[in-house]
Amino acid sequence: LVARARTLLVAVILSAYLFIFGPPALLVAWLVGSTRMIFVLTVLGVRFGLWAAGVRISVHGLDHLDDGRNYLFMPNHTSNVDPPVVVAALGRDVSMMGKAALFRIPVLGWLFRFVGFVPIAREDRAAAIDSVEQATTLLQQGMDFVIFPEGTRSRDGKLLPLKKGPFFMAQQSRVPVVPVRVRGTQDVMPKGGKVIYSGLVDVEVCLPIEVTSLDGD
Repeated sequence: LVARARTLLVAVILSAYLFIFGPPALLVAWLVGSTRMIFVLTVLGVRFGLWAAGVRISVHGLDHLDDGRNYLFMPNHTSNVDPPVVVAALGRDVSMMGKAALFRIPVLGWLFRFVGFVPIAREDRAAAIDSVEQATTLLQQGMDFVIFPEGTRSRDGKLLPLKKGPFFMAQQSRVPVVPVRVRGTQDVMPKGGKVIYSGLVDVEVCLPIEVTSLDGD
């Protein structure tokens, strides 16, 4: 009951945060031609939301990253809280793919598009290929990008077969791949669950893999 109430409260607070700060941030970002403010507000909002939900994050390996380079981050996927956890843990200006339905939500969808998030409709193969190509272009332009290579959440925590799209992105963009190991989110919010439970999540940022080592695999 406590977890349900806390989840509802966090949803209300973050919705208010989005609709209060989102439009002004979008306007300022458009006027100055920079998405930095939006990314900063996003990281702050996500970190607060996770904290308010009782989710604590332990991060290791950020020292493996060079601030002067961009990366293609590939985390494992077991929970709906994986994306916000990864965003909060990395603390970088990262883009990612999201369900096309999210882009139809007022303010949220506008912000997603402005900062370079890419909508994906997995049931439409042609559209999915187009999404991969859009993401590849962003990588080539110097953006950090997060993609879950399994394509869906694992119910038992075991790694699912990896999709080809993320590796196509890496090979075409020549951007280093950074595996990210996320543990604990399955307990915080299991697949199919709608309640966020308190708990500790461990995020390990692994050593970057240069694309030359992926060629031909």
